[in-house]
This record gives sequence, C-alpha cells and structure tokens, in this order.
Amino acid sequence: MMNLFDTHAHILDDQFNDDREQVIRNIYDNMALVVNIGCNLEDCPHTVALAEQYDKLYAAVGLHPEDVKTYTPEGWDMICRLAEHPKVVGIGETGLDYYWDTSTKDAQKVLFEQHIDLAKQLHKPLVIHDREAHGDTLEILKRTNAKEAGGILHAFSGSVEMAMEVIKMGFYIGLGGPVTFKNARKAVEVAQAIPLEYLVIETDCPYMAPVPFRGKRNEPMLVQHTAAKIAELRGISLEELIEATYQNGKRVYRLK
Repeated sequence: MMNLFDTHAHILDDQFNDDREQVIRNIYDNMALVVNIGCNLEDCPHTVALAEQYDKLYAAVGLHPEDVKTYTPEGWDMICRLAEHPKVVGIGETGLDYYWDTSTKDAQKVLFEQHIDLAKQLHKPLVIHDREAHGDTLEILKRTNAKEAGGILHAFSGSVEMAMEVIKMGFYIGLGGPVTFKNARKAVEVAQAIPLEYLVIETDCPYMAPVPFRGKRNEPMLVQHTAAKIAELRGISLEELIEATYQNGKRVYRLK
C-alpha cells in the first residue's frame, strides 16, 4: 500500500451519507492518512468524533469564511475546546473568500485573525482557504505573524510568486484535482516550480475530483490521480512524489 496522505477532505459532507463507511474502508485499503476538515459549527464535533473512531483519520476544526454569518460566542468557545483535542491537528478551515460574497470582508478578516490567534496559542497549524483574496490573505498572514503557527494554503489558486512568499514564511502549498484540469495553467506552474518539501496533496472531497473523474463525486483515495499528475509535471516517479508529500503532510500537521 502506498503512503497516500489526503491532507484536506470533507467526509461528513451530505454526499457521503449513503456510503460513508465504504469510503472509509477505501481509505484503509488504499491510503496512509486523511485529515478530515470541520468547517462549521454543526460538523466540528462530528469531525472530532470520527477521528476518535478511526486511527487513520485526524481532524481540523474551524469556521469557513462562507459560514462567518453563523458565528456565535458560544460556537466559538466550542471550537476552541475541540481544538485542544489530541486528534485535532489543524485550525480551520479558515481564511477569506471574496468569490461567494456570503459575508462582509471585514467580518471574514476578524474571524480569520481569531483562528490565527488560536493556532498560535495551541501551536497547531492553520488550514487556510483563500479564494480571490490573495492580497488580503498575504497581508493578514504577515501582520499577525502567522508563521508562528504555520500551516497549509489549501486548494492553492495563487501565482508562483505568491506561493514562494508564503513558503518563505514556512507555509505549505496544498494542491488537488484542479492541477489535472486542461485549463489549469496556474496550478500547473505552481506544481512544477515550488520546492518539493513544501508540497502537500489533497482532494477537498467531495468537490474538485481529478481527471478522469472530473464532475463526479470526489473521495480521498482519488488523491492518487493528483499525485500521478504532479509527479509527471515534475519529472519524478509517483513513488517519490507520494513519499515526499506523505512526509510533508506529517511534518506540517506535526504527526509522529
């Protein structure tokens, strides 16, 4: 079995309601580790419970920028408590999303900074969502000294120049299914250019399924198709790419 590590999955999504146990069995048959991301107040406790149940699953907890409107002080207190759990290895998904426009930019920024503070307090890495908000994301990471926590810019959609900026701060770059798409110029450039030791792979399932499954439901074991494409782009063997991203994933999430 290969050391495939899906560093960003959403196994509690409703699209898995009918066959979640089979999806988890597929993980056990084909993979080493998965970090399952909780990104709203309803899912976070269940994300932790699932990680308690399965040794190959870990959890991250936070409030996605699209869910900023659901913020309550009580809900945030719950996330802070859950974040201390030993199987919670990341803080987020947090960050900025200027594409969907579901909440104000100012509200998103405030909550992003709260997550950064929590990550620094607990010495756990950030799981960062940045959609059409590259400048503000970079500014906040620098101003808050977020490099103290480190973490992953997941589903990275920025330029090579931005990738190098965040790598200088010790952050890792997460690439998923879009790197396999025909029109994926930026993701391809990033996959080829960044140092291998700062690359992790992910599915963001059930979304963003890689070719040849584009448009269908994604699941963790399909991360192997993303790995194969990146290995091809970099001119290295699949085995080398998988082992490197496995070690990188363990390092960023501080897993033994």
